[in-house]
Amino acid sequence: MAGGISASTVKSWFQYRCERKTRYDIMDPAQQSAIPLLSDQREQLWAKLGNAYEERIVASLAPQVLLPFAGRDILTQEQTRGFLTGAKDERFAAQMNLRPQTALSLLAGTTLQVRQTKPDLVQVDRSGSKPVFTVIDIKATRKATAFHKTQVAFYVRLLELVLKELGVDAEVNEYGEVWRIPDKGTAEGADYQVDRFLLTPYLRMVDKFCQEQIGQIAAVPVEPGWNGDKTFFHVYFKCEQCSYLPHCARAIAPDIPPERRDVSAVAGISHEAKRALIANGIRNVAALAKAEGIAQRDGVGWTLQRKADQLRLRAKALVEARPLRSREEHSFLMPPRVGISIFLVVDYDPVDDMLTSIGFSIRKPGATQPVIEVIERPDRADEADAMCRIFTLLLDELAAIDGQNRAALENGGATVTTHIFFFEPAEAQNLQRAIGRHLDDPRIRAGLLHIVRIFPPEDIVPEPEFRGAHHLPATAVRNVVEQLYALPVTVSYDLRQVSGALADANLIAAPYCPEPAFERAFSSLLSIEVIRGLREGRADSPDSAAVGRDVAARLSALAAIVDWLFDADAAERASGASGLLRLNKKPFIFHASFDPLDVVDLDVLRAMEVLESRAGLLEALIGLAQPSDRRRDAGRCIGGMKMTASRRHGFGGRARQRLSFYLPPESRMSDIAPGDLGLILTDDDPDVRLDPSQWQDCTINLWRRQPGRTQFLTLDMPASAFDSPSFQRMFNRSGQQSVWHIDRSFTDINGPRAATFIGALIGSAQP
Repeated sequence: MAGGISASTVKSWFQYRCERKTRYDIMDPAQQSAIPLLSDQREQLWAKLGNAYEERIVASLAPQVLLPFAGRDILTQEQTRGFLTGAKDERFAAQMNLRPQTALSLLAGTTLQVRQTKPDLVQVDRSGSKPVFTVIDIKATRKATAFHKTQVAFYVRLLELVLKELGVDAEVNEYGEVWRIPDKGTAEGADYQVDRFLLTPYLRMVDKFCQEQIGQIAAVPVEPGWNGDKTFFHVYFKCEQCSYLPHCARAIAPDIPPERRDVSAVAGISHEAKRALIANGIRNVAALAKAEGIAQRDGVGWTLQRKADQLRLRAKALVEARPLRSREEHSFLMPPRVGISIFLVVDYDPVDDMLTSIGFSIRKPGATQPVIEVIERPDRADEADAMCRIFTLLLDELAAIDGQNRAALENGGATVTTHIFFFEPAEAQNLQRAIGRHLDDPRIRAGLLHIVRIFPPEDIVPEPEFRGAHHLPATAVRNVVEQLYALPVTVSYDLRQVSGALADANLIAAPYCPEPAFERAFSSLLSIEVIRGLREGRADSPDSAAVGRDVAARLSALAAIVDWLFDADAAERASGASGLLRLNKKPFIFHASFDPLDVVDLDVLRAMEVLESRAGLLEALIGLAQPSDRRRDAGRCIGGMKMTASRRHGFGGRARQRLSFYLPPESRMSDIAPGDLGLILTDDDPDVRLDPSQWQDCTINLWRRQPGRTQFLTLDMPASAFDSPSFQRMFNRSGQQSVWHIDRSFTDINGPRAATFIGALIGSAQP
């Protein structure tokens, strides 16, 4: 079947890697109508923004730019020929006609034709012996991605062919350019930042795609009828931006029986995982729910092996239309109860690179109404002002708690714990970046230093490994729900679907039910359409009052989900279990060694060093909270060992206990090796494994594995640790018949030393 390929087709492939979208893109309108193909024909906002931004930049280049004639959107062939041959003396050409007259060799063996292709700009430098042409793409984006660069590479291949056809002795620059929104600018004007990149790797990607993949995709049958479309597709969060989503969404609609509902409906499945499932005959939700032992099948890949049980349980939740408890025993991302809960909602505008709204509420006796800031103008000063108003309220609350707890610790009174909750990890990350944008604001660097410590921006964190919202002293509730429960949600655990599923099961009373303008398929954050409509003052878009109502509704639903998790944990503990939520919260007190009124760079650095150490500990606890088989499969645990011998050697303070174990076959391959620091030996008791204060009582050294006998392992531990009450409780619980586990805990040698050293520098610098 004949079809056409354009630069947008190439970009789309490398952006989505979707066979179905690419197959549809190369079809002509008559072929699409014959399916029939259901698509969203509304003008895409990103395209509208990009076109307007491009027009302003091109207009700013006048009179150096060759433009299409009035009423046309592309240069004529005569204009293109004149620019390439030198008959035109402009420095730039906009919307050049790069449709070659001869067949593109890259498409040999296919019936595909090159569609009308028009790069945003082509620049020429005629100062040398040969003219040098540079291809430029203009994007209303903050980052030039790989798929943007492949689009430029495809333009280059066509430009090379057109130059050859015209017999022009010229060179194409080995570098391409993407002109984008400046890092510290907005998309409102004609300012741009140039990202220059070497074309070679992207030319290889385009060549491989055209020579090996596009022909195969074009050959996939697409016929009318339910089973006539043989294209591979997968619905996930990126599909919100695709005009074909209404077509693909029919396969995952909730009203479709599980036996016909496509497996894409299960949240957390990747493209690769879906391919592996299909290869094993699993195409629908019902089949996945019944797929016992899928992780052990050949060719499923490590990622699917690791997530197989979780995905199968999520499919079962969809089949049964009810929440199900996961195999995860605990979550270390959230405390079991706090005295005062603080909730935050944050929305971000990727075009203007600034926040759109911040919502704040607090759960305590006599709590006030939520406080919501909607930032209507794309003005960084407005963003800073809104952040300061919200954070001042937050810090006032924390200061009151700090004062209460200090007095209580002195007088023996009751103390208070507190914790901050978001729903999406992206909200915490966007707040971090917003703080980083305003570190030069004296209100942030001085009066709000505590906020910098709670949400440290990446540019002042000493270690690049410090990243991810789960490192913060705050909880992204979505991560906790995903860890502990399988819910009947489609594709994504967004706030609307999660709260709706819990409400349907009578677990919470008030779900988030967005007004029609705020509805999104797979996310509950403000859409780009709402944000830009607000910023541009469009009459058909929600105003700031409507945005405020939506933020308030999300704050309410977030609080309801947190309360439900607290209640679920309390119910488990009441039944004698160890509880779902294991993050230990101490009474809140501001760190006394920092003075936010007299802050210097060394103060901030020391705060970050301390926080980095806490982050490493929290990451270790998150890993230790997972079931033993998952820790073992990840190489972080030697599990299921049986003790075969125990004897004392050495005397006095040098006495040690030597222990020997039999290793089951599944535990004989591990990343844990002799010489590793921070190894602990437990019987998998969570009260020991997840309590850093008890790790010193079960610390060990791997001694050796007996040569030729990989099924045995010998280790030793200090006699004082072996004789400690906590280890003896484990040792005597069922004698030597206990099943033992070796895990890697957390050891920070340099962090405390660095904090002490920085403290000494601060002391020596003070008069």
